[in-house]
Amino acid sequence: MKRKSKQSWLKDYRDYIVRQESPDVFHFWVGMMMIGVALRRNVYIDRGAYDVYPNQFVFLVSQSGLCKKSAAIDIGINILEQVEDVHIIHGRATVEGLIDAMNHVIVRPDGRVVPDGSLLIHADELSYLFGKASYVADVMNFLTASYTGRSKLDFLTRNKGLCKVRNPAPSLLAASTPDSMSEIFPSSSLSSGFMGRVVIVASSDFKRVSKPKLRRDLEELLVHDLNHISHLCGRVQLTDEAEKYFDEWYEQMSVAPFKELDAFYQRKHDHALKAALHISMAESDDLVITKDHLIQGIMSIEHLEEGMHSVLRNVGATIQGSLADLVEGIVRSKSPLPVSRSVLLRRVYKKLTHGAQEFQGIIDLLKEAGRIKESATSKGIFYEVAS
Repeated sequence: MKRKSKQSWLKDYRDYIVRQESPDVFHFWVGMMMIGVALRRNVYIDRGAYDVYPNQFVFLVSQSGLCKKSAAIDIGINILEQVEDVHIIHGRATVEGLIDAMNHVIVRPDGRVVPDGSLLIHADELSYLFGKASYVADVMNFLTASYTGRSKLDFLTRNKGLCKVRNPAPSLLAASTPDSMSEIFPSSSLSSGFMGRVVIVASSDFKRVSKPKLRRDLEELLVHDLNHISHLCGRVQLTDEAEKYFDEWYEQMSVAPFKELDAFYQRKHDHALKAALHISMAESDDLVITKDHLIQGIMSIEHLEEGMHSVLRNVGATIQGSLADLVEGIVRSKSPLPVSRSVLLRRVYKKLTHGAQEFQGIIDLLKEAGRIKESATSKGIFYEVAS
């Protein structure tokens, strides 16, 4: 099988999208995801201490209905569903269900039969994938552990006990609104390994297109060449020039400009390498990342940072603020009588991610803001509305 096109698959994909309301940055990252999912674990970059695989977690974020997030995703999914040996899960799945879906074997392009835990988790609404707080934590922990593509993963599940996954490499493509992001994820997720693995593509750009159009004559070419890309196999090497550029860029990389991006910056270099890998595989079969590929990969990541910050800065604030409002509301509902610390903690405990420690942070916040006051007696600690 040979490629039909003489240009990058990403350029063909962009040509396919003639007139759509979704912003270009959404289509670009959906295209990048399609390449990564098609590649599965067949290609990798050896970084010495670990390998970088093509899988990514990408969230398209905009206000509801504004930028047609789901429409952009559906265009890519339609192409991807026509590629051989690609596994896609739509909507919510339990951790046990994900493990079952990831435990399959494939015949690699080099002829070897191996376990392959590659799959795409697709959610038109991120809230469909995540449910109650305990489920959010379970899914986040599982996806965080399986993201790096280690050869095996033993995971203690709620319903099936110890489950094993071999060669996991999940990809996640979902749409969300800024408000939903704030409601789904606890404030602690900002510093978590999971959020550091997520690429947030935020946009408010939109245009009205009464008759959206695709170049259907390019669909067969896109499917054919994506199938071809899915058969690439082996170690992807950086040219000497690219290695030198990467070393200099990484060693000079500043700290995160915003605290909300701290976790992302811990993996920014890997995100850039994954992006460069996708751009390279879209162009040729050489399994080589050039300096130009690397620069494009870095730019594609850095272009997202401001929008990422605008989304993440509301996660902790909204969650913390809503819990603070809840605590203050309970205190006010008992006024003029004071509320004991133990009673207040029992009322809100199920909504806390870090138990008493988080509770104390909320109490301190409310006290500093002059919204409640604290008193200690022989019977314990009590709270009442600040006068």
